[in-house]
Amino acid sequence: MAAPDRGRPVGDDEADAAFAPLLRHSCIALAVSGGADSTALLLLVASWRARRPDGPEIHILTVDHDLRRESAAEARGVAALAGRLGLPCRILVWSGPKPASNRQAGARAARQALLVAAARELGAEALVLAHHLDDQAETFLIRLARGSGVYGLAAMDGIAAWQDDEGLSLPVLRPLLVFAKERLVATCRVADVPWCEDPSNDDVAYTRTRMRALMPQLAGEGLDAETLGRTAGRLARAAAALDVLVEQTLARHATFHPAGPVRVAVTDLAGLPREVLLRLLARLLRMTGGEAYPPRLERLERLAGQLAGGPSVQSTLAGVVARRRGEMLFLWRESGRGGIAPLAARGPGRFVFDRRFELVLPVGACGEVTALGSLAASPFPRSAAGDWPVAAFNAAPLLHLGEDAAYCPGLGGSPPQGVRLARLTGEESLWRRELASNPFDRDEI
Repeated sequence: MAAPDRGRPVGDDEADAAFAPLLRHSCIALAVSGGADSTALLLLVASWRARRPDGPEIHILTVDHDLRRESAAEARGVAALAGRLGLPCRILVWSGPKPASNRQAGARAARQALLVAAARELGAEALVLAHHLDDQAETFLIRLARGSGVYGLAAMDGIAAWQDDEGLSLPVLRPLLVFAKERLVATCRVADVPWCEDPSNDDVAYTRTRMRALMPQLAGEGLDAETLGRTAGRLARAAAALDVLVEQTLARHATFHPAGPVRVAVTDLAGLPREVLLRLLARLLRMTGGEAYPPRLERLERLAGQLAGGPSVQSTLAGVVARRRGEMLFLWRESGRGGIAPLAARGPGRFVFDRRFELVLPVGACGEVTALGSLAASPFPRSAAGDWPVAAFNAAPLLHLGEDAAYCPGLGGSPPQGVRLARLTGEESLWRRELASNPFDRDEI
């Protein structure tokens, strides 16, 4: 994209290409703050939907974070604009006490939770965000300054996933990553639609603001947003290639017990490239512990070094115990000091235990799931663990079926007809595969 094009409004053909992935969904939600970026997203999507009668049902979500006096009026302004464009809008209010420090991070977490919950309630199959090319460049620089690896430097994904409190994933789409902010501002101006400005965006106390201030100087040295975006896109392709190797290694060498723990032979990991090994460990930690995000790279590197230290080593990271016993590596969910909260449910419905297991109950069925280790004595014989460490099943899900009956996947018992208790599968690899066609590199080989 040539520099003179940065001030040109986004055209219909460009919007049609950018929004093509939205056609995969029957219902989507747009997160609109009222700033220039998300206002442009609202205008462009409304226009695109008018041209595509086969397009998805669209809902607008806006958050009143109650951090500034103007926030309520700004949310009402978004709702009014959505109404003029013929789209329903829901205002989400972040109520309750606000954090005294690190307010941006707190607001971001609260906003994400509100948006995911509302999207779920509306039946939206994806949440659409207004991040753009300049956001991508700033994210790249921030992560570069932190010493991030290839996955961090891939910056923001065009297609990603956010998890709710239970661990269920919601697709998150960023179709505007190919457009510079100036083009989104120009889109609002051409439509004669005003937008609001958040003064915190100019506060140099925040890293992103300081990185944004550096952009003109970096552009003079050839490091403009387009160049940084292309670099992030190429690194995303490299990350996707690494993920293929990780998935192949897991399929060939890892054993996933139905009750939660995982094991893999150390000899099967010994010949892996360092970057693949670290990514594999990150994946195993997330799959075993149920955390939404992997640990930082330096912690992964430290864990890898510890596990290579000898045949009898144990360490804990991201809520997961990693124990090397001879030439076998075992990983399992750590119960923690406070234990694992039980789940009581009545069907019909889909329920999640500890962000790791899905319980499906038919009409009229009810059940309670607890961690196996919370019992004074296991209802299953010690031999049920086989050659796995007995401690690896302390966090295993135990479904109580009655006074004397219980079921734990892979250890004992059987569920009634129509009842299912199984490991919750994530969609991380799906999003990485989508990056093979990263829009930053659509004209590159």
